[in-house]
Order: sequence, then structure tokens, then C-alpha cells
Amino acid sequence: MIFIDRSIPKGVAEALKQVRDDVHWLEDKFPHATPETVWLPIAGQNDWLVILRDKKVRTRPGERAAIIRNRVGCFIIHQKQDLTKWEYLKLLAKTLDKMEEYFGVTPRPFICKVDRQGEFRLV
Repeated sequence: MIFIDRSIPKGVAEALKQVRDDVHWLEDKFPHATPETVWLPIAGQNDWLVILRDKKVRTRPGERAAIIRNRVGCFIIHQKQDLTKWEYLKLLAKTLDKMEEYFGVTPRPFICKVDRQGEFRLV
């Protein structure tokens, strides 16, 4: 399953859900205010591929620990400026297959940045 955090616009997740049955947005599974320290363990336990844009997740101790302890595979959309919904959608459409391949062969836990051009960098 592909789990998209609320840091990615809902409209982007909804558009992906129109063409993929395995895409879920945070609020499809959890209440709006659910903190990362609650849903990250569930994502890891269920082997969900996680996509978010909150680059601070790697430096916040509770969130980083949840990723490590629960063997989560995270892709962080990393950009200096916020993208438009259309830019997010184009980027995810361009990179989602590559994310799935990477997720399938990379030992977890991991955090991988995805830049605006669709290039990956393990952090």
C-alpha cells in the first residue's frame, strides 16, 4: 500500500486514487490530527510505502525513532519552495514506479529524499 501523509495536498492523493487502488491518504485511515508518532508505527508494521513532504521528520526524535523501530520506508518530497498540486502530481506520477522498486529492494528503515527533478538520495 502507498500511504500519503497529509503534508501532501489531499487533491493530489485523490487524483492518484483515481488510477491506483493501493493509494491511501492519511485521513482515509486516521483522524486528521493523528501525530506521526502514532501512524508511523502502523505504517511500518503493515509494510506501507510512505510519502510525505515534512523534511523535519528525520530530525524530530520521536518521529525518527518511530521510523527506525518500526522499519518504515519513507520518501520525502524535498524542495526549497512548495510545489503546486499539479507539480506534486506530476512528480509523483513520474517517480512512483521508481519508489516502489526502491522500496522493494532497499532494507528498511530508510528515508529517501526525492527532489523536484525526481532524483533520489538516501539520508
